[in-house]
Amino acid sequence: MRLIRWWAGIVRRHPTGLLILSFGLTILGILIAGTRLHIDADTNSLIGDDRPFMQDYRAFMAEFGDLESIHVVVDAGTPPRTSAARAAVNALVSALDDGDDLIDVHGVVTPEEQWRLATRRMSLEELSALERAGGAFEPLCSDRPTSALFEEADRLLDQVIREGLIGDEARARTQATEALFLLETLTDPRSEPNDPGPAFNLARPLAENHLRSSTGRMYFIEIMPKKDYGSLAVIEGPLERIRTVIKQVGADHPDIEIGLTGKPVLQADEMATTESDMTRASIIALTTIAILFMIVFRGVRRPLLVVLAFIAAFGWTYGLTALLVGRLNMLSMVFMLVMIGVGLDYGIHVLTRWVEARRCAPSAEAVETTMTTATPANITGAVTSAGVFLLALLTDFQGMRELGLIAGIGLLLCLTAMTLVLPALLHRTERRSPPPERARSNPAATQERSDPSRPPGTLGALGLVAAVIGAVWFAFMLPERLQYQSNLLELQADGLESVEWERRLFEDDTSSSWFAGVIVDSIGDIPPIIERAGTEQTIGPVRSVLDLVAMPSAERAELRARLVRSIPSEAVTTPRAGAPTPLQLERTAGRLQSIAALGEPGERPESIERIELIAARLLEQARCLADPDPSISAACLSAMEQARARTTAALLAMRSGASGALRAALPSAFRDRFISTAGRFLVMLQPSENVWSLEAMRPFITAIRRVDPAVTGVPITQFESMNDMTETFTTMVIGSMVLVTLMVWFDFRSFRLTLICMSTLLIGILWTLGLLMLLGIPLNLANFFAIPILIGLGCDSAVHMTHRWQRMQSSGDRRYGSTLHAVILATSTTCIGFAALFVAEHQGLRSLGGVMVVGSICCLTTTVLVLPALLLKVQVKTAGNETGQIR
Repeated sequence: MRLIRWWAGIVRRHPTGLLILSFGLTILGILIAGTRLHIDADTNSLIGDDRPFMQDYRAFMAEFGDLESIHVVVDAGTPPRTSAARAAVNALVSALDDGDDLIDVHGVVTPEEQWRLATRRMSLEELSALERAGGAFEPLCSDRPTSALFEEADRLLDQVIREGLIGDEARARTQATEALFLLETLTDPRSEPNDPGPAFNLARPLAENHLRSSTGRMYFIEIMPKKDYGSLAVIEGPLERIRTVIKQVGADHPDIEIGLTGKPVLQADEMATTESDMTRASIIALTTIAILFMIVFRGVRRPLLVVLAFIAAFGWTYGLTALLVGRLNMLSMVFMLVMIGVGLDYGIHVLTRWVEARRCAPSAEAVETTMTTATPANITGAVTSAGVFLLALLTDFQGMRELGLIAGIGLLLCLTAMTLVLPALLHRTERRSPPPERARSNPAATQERSDPSRPPGTLGALGLVAAVIGAVWFAFMLPERLQYQSNLLELQADGLESVEWERRLFEDDTSSSWFAGVIVDSIGDIPPIIERAGTEQTIGPVRSVLDLVAMPSAERAELRARLVRSIPSEAVTTPRAGAPTPLQLERTAGRLQSIAALGEPGERPESIERIELIAARLLEQARCLADPDPSISAACLSAMEQARARTTAALLAMRSGASGALRAALPSAFRDRFISTAGRFLVMLQPSENVWSLEAMRPFITAIRRVDPAVTGVPITQFESMNDMTETFTTMVIGSMVLVTLMVWFDFRSFRLTLICMSTLLIGILWTLGLLMLLGIPLNLANFFAIPILIGLGCDSAVHMTHRWQRMQSSGDRRYGSTLHAVILATSTTCIGFAALFVAEHQGLRSLGGVMVVGSICCLTTTVLVLPALLLKVQVKTAGNETGQIR
């Protein structure tokens, strides 16, 4: 108390100097924050890097990069409108590729990418047959005219017949393969992509392969946008452009549904909804509170001084945050709401005591009266509330640790500002104003008129009994009836597009945005992972590079090497002109018919049907070339040249894919996803059902850890962070009760008063949980931290009321006066601030508002009814420092 009086003397004597120093530090703090404080909107920053699972995930991201992509989803419908869906995907990819705000856009695997991977995907029999045709590759890729290629094929067939007669079957088989490869290339009339035929028939055109779900209904475009974690709108620009493109393409394809989802989109939509909700709620709350302040304090000047003192604390807090933490993450950014909701309460208690003191005393005396009456309870309330947040430093959840540190320091600085700056502002603006004449002449009468609040008698006793009975009943019902909602999707706004499409993906197949990753050193380590995953019911699709390629082997590597040597490194794009004659084609067809008649020119002959089909095509081409209509013969020759060009392009792509590393051969849509730049492989384990809730996620996490204990990925970080949040909540609730009990005892040094305050608080919390149960408001990851906050706020009100009650015992007064008014006003402002969240679209924020409003009302009710009823049972000795014994 001596220290408080000493500070009161400084405020009385040097209010101007104190204000200059205070607001000078405010400006300095804002300047420091402006240069050193940055926003970190990365959700991974909410998890401490000291957590082992996060270290694994950081290492995974360092090796494989960011795989959290945006998913544009095209629903082909039921029955599927495949052509329309493919056309929509192609239009989207074409439009989205035109811009530098998107790093990667993947929706299709091009024909060139398919051929590049072909030698690693086809069977050994197909690869061997293609390798045997290697002698035909050089003529095809050269500048020889098409007629020369037919001559070469005819020469090879002639040798086949002669070799077959003298018995060199191996040579005959090779020559037959080369000849048939040339002829099949030049005579294949098919123009439709992916027509059936031998896998090594390179003349056939390939269609683009689209990324689809296992059911074939959903088509995907995976987009990696440029992300700016230094802004709350991490992907705002790219996301806006993507949605514009979707709208334009959707208008051109009205029968196809196109949606947008993926973790980045879900987070962006949640941030946008939250920001909009918080802005709207803040405007409503501040407007309503301002009107309430003007009504209660009958003017604008005094409430404005409270705001000025709060601004001082705000600047100090920002400056210290920049020095101690250096960033604001997505959770710690709400510290401002905490300071407004709690920090302003200290100013309310100071201002109501000031108003009461100024009725009877000049400004200088009112300073000391205000500070000595309001400060002790404010200190206890601020230390307990700040201590509740600082308890987060003992937990593992980094986001809450940073919020706890910033909010705890902010509340202590709010206490400092309201204890020193606000009295200085009041004294500086009112020191020349005398107290009202009526109040000076008859202060007792004024207090009688202005403080009609008396401790409850019979009503209080009945309320006490009812409160205790209700609390006991709620305590027995809570374990069975109180709900806990862990599904993060359920906290989003109703009707949010990204949420609806995420649900649709789970209903169709599974969400590709949810996968756990097992990293292995070699491709040979992948099959055991797949085998173990297949025994787990909660694990759905397993993705790996083996979805795209066959298992490597020495035989395959040797065949691939020989194939690379047989393909020229370059090809002539425009060979010399020269069309075959009809007679030349007829002669070649005759040789094929002779070979077919021989039956088996080698140990493993080509299919007789295939030979006869090529012969028939040669005769058809001969008729076309002999047609008197020049357009028909020109079309025939053009088809030959196009088939040759496709074959040449396929050979060059196959050479490129076969000669380099496997990672380079993979299509760009899968390259970074399956093989790291260091050459290690990723096996992706996806859930078999929707695992957004903690209950569904737990068996999936257990299963993937049985597959490989070192598994990592978003499901692991999500699951562990949710567990950390739950443990943080438990730690803070238990720690808050212990801390509050110790602080109350340290303040009053009385076991009885401590028991009374804590009993009042406990009854209020039980009533809160019970009403949440009856109202059907579940606890969730967005609102359950309201409980420790309510513990601090409820204790704050009880401490102020008990301090006032102590002074009543020594003065003989029977009224709680301005203290009761301040407690009611402080709770009202808290209720108004959080009730404004009822208009929020984000269901998590709306539920937070519900919990805080219900809890604040319950704690206020027990403070103004139950606490006075309990205090009536305590007799305070007016002499000495001892308080309390039960009557």
